[in-house]
Amino acid sequence: MDAIEDSSTLWTLLSRPGWEIKPNPVKHLLKIKAPDYQEALILYTNYRKFLATWAASLNCTCALIGIQGMRGSAFKILAATPASQQKLYESLIFASLRKSVSCDSERLVDREFENDISKYSGFYIAETCLYPELRPIVDEVFSNPEKKLALTRMSDNFQLIVSASAARAMSSDSQDVVRRRTTDFWHARDYQIFIQKFKQDGSTGFEITYHATTNLPKINPLAPWARFTTSYRFFEIDVGDRTEVYRLGEGKDITPISRPKVVS
Repeated sequence: MDAIEDSSTLWTLLSRPGWEIKPNPVKHLLKIKAPDYQEALILYTNYRKFLATWAASLNCTCALIGIQGMRGSAFKILAATPASQQKLYESLIFASLRKSVSCDSERLVDREFENDISKYSGFYIAETCLYPELRPIVDEVFSNPEKKLALTRMSDNFQLIVSASAARAMSSDSQDVVRRRTTDFWHARDYQIFIQKFKQDGSTGFEITYHATTNLPKINPLAPWARFTTSYRFFEIDVGDRTEVYRLGEGKDITPISRPKVVS
């Protein structure tokens, strides 16, 4: 849905119970607290262009949409400039909601709320440049929280975007999941098979079963191993004088296995 450029409607929304508006001119931030994730998502989806303009009018560099009871921001919107208006989607940043829930010492998160966090916990994103051509991939990960999706750059094998579902499948719940290099986790033999299939079938994509560790590098003797079945699609992006290739993997099955006798 496009942004609704109607300030009266926006103010009606922000005036409801549970909302807070906190402009911070010192830090040049427009902070907004939503009652819950669903409301924050509605605000971001329907009013992101308006908020970008509003932040600029207040001489703020960005608008941050947070959630009551949680530290950090769920969405970040750059103030309106020609560049930021074209690349608003690049500033889509999800906090790790499971990690950021603020619990009183006398209260535990109930199971229903924990399930909501699992369902709407978004994805992890690395500190990297996302080119405009990657927008459909970012949108796909964002729109399918139940899928185990991961975007990896082929040139250095670094994971750049990982859905929360994929992170949990790899026994991870931190930003470390987007600081990994594939070759540090995959069995060397299976990685070579993957490269061969990429050279043969990279244009159409393929599914492959391989062995890899889950949350620790393979050199760690305590690292748990699993058999992964993943389907891959590949994308070529022109970056200046070179072409960068990315792969989007969707996990289909993960089965724990014993550590192989030979891993390199």
